Amino acid sequence: MQPTTVFVKTVLKSPHRSQSYAYLIKILDAFFPKVKVDESLPQVAYRNEFDLYLVDSTGNNWQTLIPAELIALAKLQPVVVFNARSDAICEKNLLLNNFKGVFYDNDLPEDVFAGLVRIISGELWFSRKSISATFSEILSMVSRNNASQNLNFECSHEQLANLTKREKSVIYLLAQGASNNDIAERLNISDHTVKTHLYSAFKKTNSRNRIELANWAQRFMAVRLPLHS
Repeated sequence: MQPTTVFVKTVLKSPHRSQSYAYLIKILDAFFPKVKVDESLPQVAYRNEFDLYLVDSTGNNWQTLIPAELIALAKLQPVVVFNARSDAICEKNLLLNNFKGVFYDNDLPEDVFAGLVRIISGELWFSRKSISATFSEILSMVSRNNASQNLNFECSHEQLANLTKREKSVIYLLAQGASNNDIAERLNISDHTVKTHLYSAFKKTNSRNRIELANWAQRFMAVRLPLHS
């Protein structure tokens, strides 16, 4: 089914507009009856009102970690990243998390047009190299995980059960890219307390660093857990 409604998440008054941004908006207006542009995603209950989401990645580095909120959205609705920098995005990570495509800040208008046509038709818009590498990794993961699937599930379930409510809240925010200071302010606790919770979470989830803990959270927690104060 061809999308009819599009949501564009972007900074409305950003001074760093790419050359293709205005062209992208014109294409969307021409293709779709309804295009909404806002700085925040719709509330969860209303996200199914849009058939396609375009997310502006200006100023963000998603090379190793994609915000959990976007990963959860991509599981339910088609999501495309635009205004991406090649050194701040990883196509393989996007593919593995069910994103449909990516437009770069230096893409030519004709490339943006071609990409949108493909995406609207239900295809992906990534480089062939990225698709091939991702497909190979998926096959390897399937082969590697078949034997240990039940064990991994049991381990992750036990790890999740061992986390305290506060630790879950800290991990929840960390998985969305929050710094220690951000987490402290959101939860009204000290930086030292944040570090203590993170150290405990590292041990309980067998994570060696923040990236591994965030990846663990996005795999086993996503954004399904409530944020406890």
